[in-house]
Amino acid sequence: MNNKHEAVSLRLYEIRFHGRGGQGAVSAAALLALAAFDGGFEAQAFPKFGSERRGAPVEAYVRISAVPIRAHNQVYTPDAVVIQDATLLRSEPVLRGLREGGLVVLNSAQRPDVPGGDRDDLRWICLPASHIGERLLGRPLPNTVLLGALAVATEWVSLSALEKAVTGHLGRKGEEVVKANIEALREGSRLATEQRENS
Repeated sequence: MNNKHEAVSLRLYEIRFHGRGGQGAVSAAALLALAAFDGGFEAQAFPKFGSERRGAPVEAYVRISAVPIRAHNQVYTPDAVVIQDATLLRSEPVLRGLREGGLVVLNSAQRPDVPGGDRDDLRWICLPASHIGERLLGRPLPNTVLLGALAVATEWVSLSALEKAVTGHLGRKGEEVVKANIEALREGSRLATEQRENS
């Protein structure tokens, strides 16, 4: 295995995003897959929509691997879940199937007391991503903040690869939008690093 694949083993990594319509869960999944692909890995991302109205629950899935990906079904046993709206913890089975030792990246200032949240094998990163999004992006969008946290917590993709994906994916929206989203990535990364060092 060459150096660019050292951070990820040959095993498949699966991530499930949970959000509501308008929060950018599908875009976050696409950005993560683009960053992984740019890093030399196989990657796929795709959404699952229920009702397509704004505010309705949305799921999106990402797979990252150093070898060809054969699966194309929904992700049922993720290594990590990214929860963009904490209210989904009470209304949707967002922790369902999460592997032992799995990671939860949650848009919340603190870890809530919710069904299934008492598993002591899980790692939690909690940060007020909507508030950070409001400050940096002018809208309460949590997705790039949470991506920055996911990157530092897992090391499956690098922050620089995510920044490159943001630049390419959002470039048509203008330099200010790109710059603000990169700041959001870095802020999520910084806060997740602090949590990891203090845990």
